[in-house]
Amino acid sequence: MPSLLYLDLRFNSFSGQLPDELFNRKLDAIFLNNNQFQGEIPQSLGNSPASVINLANNKLSGNIPTSFGLMGNKLKEVLFLNNQLTGCIPEGVGLFDELEVFDVSFNSLMGHLPDTISCLQDIEVLNLGHNKLSGELSDVICSLTSLVNLTVAYNFFSGLSQQCSRLFNIGFDFSGNCIPGRDMQRPQPECSVIPGGTLNCLRIPTPRPLVCASLPRIIFSNNMQSSSHHTSSSSYP
Repeated sequence: MPSLLYLDLRFNSFSGQLPDELFNRKLDAIFLNNNQFQGEIPQSLGNSPASVINLANNKLSGNIPTSFGLMGNKLKEVLFLNNQLTGCIPEGVGLFDELEVFDVSFNSLMGHLPDTISCLQDIEVLNLGHNKLSGELSDVICSLTSLVNLTVAYNFFSGLSQQCSRLFNIGFDFSGNCIPGRDMQRPQPECSVIPGGTLNCLRIPTPRPLVCASLPRIIFSNNMQSSSHHTSSSSYP
């Protein structure tokens, strides 16, 4: 079906791995949520020109591919929630200046948030809840002016910037973390060992302040270094 633009297989019982070819097609919308797909998301994800991709409520595992940032620049909605994804949130997330929804909740993602999130100026729904993310919640997230729904509940974040402190008081969900002096946080024993504390997210240093227009060059450099490391070392994390 070479002319197919909209693939909707939601709410079925399809299983098995996602084929590489899926993301090589010129599909504008991919809806595979609420099935039984398993295995890793193919690296070919970066070839997809889709504006909406929904893989929620499956059994997908492994990392979000580093090629994620190479997807088409018209991406508006990404829903990977309620899978079994691990590893880091890729730096490439910041390349999508038209992205409105990014939901990776109910997985096992770890590490610190990439600074590149601050470039998501159109983001309205950002749901990172129920993972194992850590570090400080900084203005990287809380300065996003289009946010309508921010959820970082039930992670292991341990601090708030001044801007985030303001959001804490207006209804966004920061509960179930390790933020001192705040209500509805984890018991202290749960905060003594941070999951993924030694995880290497392979971040490339970014300028301060971050210049969003420079992101494509930075992310491309990161992907090249990751690929080189992967092919030259069997101990790649």
